[in-house]
Amino acid sequence: MPEVRGTQPLLEGLEALLSSDREELLIGFGHGAVDSDWLLLVDGCRLAGEHEVKRDANGLHWTGELTSALYAEAKSSDRGVVLIHAHGGQGRLPQPSRTDLKTADEILPHFGMLLPDVPHAYVVVNRTNACGWMQLANDRKGVEDVRVSTLPIRHWPSEVVGEPKPLTRDDRPARALGSRGIGAIRRSTIGIVGLGGAGSQVAEMLAHAGVGHLILVDADVVKEVNLSRTHGTTPEAIGEFKVATAGRLVARISPESKVTTVEEAFPSRSLLRVLRDVDVIISCVDNPNARNEVNRFSLRYAIPLIDLGTTISEEPFRVDGHLSVVVPGSHCLRCLGHVSDVILAADAEAARGGRYGMSEGRPQVVSFNGLLASAAVTETLKLLTGFAGNSFTSMEWHYDAVGGELRRIKTADGRCRECSWYSFKGDGA
Repeated sequence: MPEVRGTQPLLEGLEALLSSDREELLIGFGHGAVDSDWLLLVDGCRLAGEHEVKRDANGLHWTGELTSALYAEAKSSDRGVVLIHAHGGQGRLPQPSRTDLKTADEILPHFGMLLPDVPHAYVVVNRTNACGWMQLANDRKGVEDVRVSTLPIRHWPSEVVGEPKPLTRDDRPARALGSRGIGAIRRSTIGIVGLGGAGSQVAEMLAHAGVGHLILVDADVVKEVNLSRTHGTTPEAIGEFKVATAGRLVARISPESKVTTVEEAFPSRSLLRVLRDVDVIISCVDNPNARNEVNRFSLRYAIPLIDLGTTISEEPFRVDGHLSVVVPGSHCLRCLGHVSDVILAADAEAARGGRYGMSEGRPQVVSFNGLLASAAVTETLKLLTGFAGNSFTSMEWHYDAVGGELRRIKTADGRCRECSWYSFKGDGA
């Protein structure tokens, strides 16, 4: 579905737009993704200055000089243009005015002709919903969603979405998270990459939470060695794809949840299409290369990423589990130290030596994964429902099973090269 997606700058711009006592124009720029449905990833925006617009009884207008300036800025950075303004109201769709219709009919084909390789958008928002159009070259589609990938995630859909029919099973969580929180969970789509010990537990708990759509990704089959830690497996499941076993587990727990299983290793072209529009990606992969690719993917498409894993050393016996919550626009997994050139080189060297990377044969215990899996699901619910308030920064926890400690780690100042190279680049990275 055609979507405008951004992070904290877009949210701040929308809040300024909606809180103003007069009509304003929000100007944004972003890279595009057009491999399937169109996506405009806004990485910079501002309110138009008074010298750039004119106001009269028919609304807000802007000059040809502003249009030329927008074109020059977009062309110099190979980005698309998005223009947003607000109407009052909530709980219903904003109604575009005659001026909106005329402006969209003039400005979108103009940008589509001058900058045909990226999408452009004209959007009207109110407190709860959005409507508008997106242009790519000579083609135009209706905008179906404006999404802000912060904590919590916020949506301005192009249709009024009522709260789901209450289910008896939702009674207790609704008392904690509210009917709106349950509605957000049931409308969400979560991707889980890696369905081993941690991933299977995450899938099980998200099924209990009632997530609307789970996309389960893993190319591996169940082996006898997996039975000690992978939830939902039995000796009869040996030889089956892990995603098939996890999918049946979810279906037994939550028949209302949609499940998509993909028996492929990340990344693949089909997976990039399937996962591009999820609300959250939970990475439970067991090798650095896959973690690196998931990190880059979440950066490119501004998708919140939760990554977890456990490392056990035998002599002396130590357990170091990590849980990373990567908020788009903040620190990524490379910033946090879970991906580096040294780690990737060591994994490649192990693979050249005939092993399945550095992770082959490493010790694992089911309960060590359990605490991290539970924490990952809690962080997912924070993103979906906002029960813990607002945050715009990434977070990192470490779990020491020997010492019985779960501690938050302070992130270092500054961000890495991956952030500047891949963030919000969409198909262009």
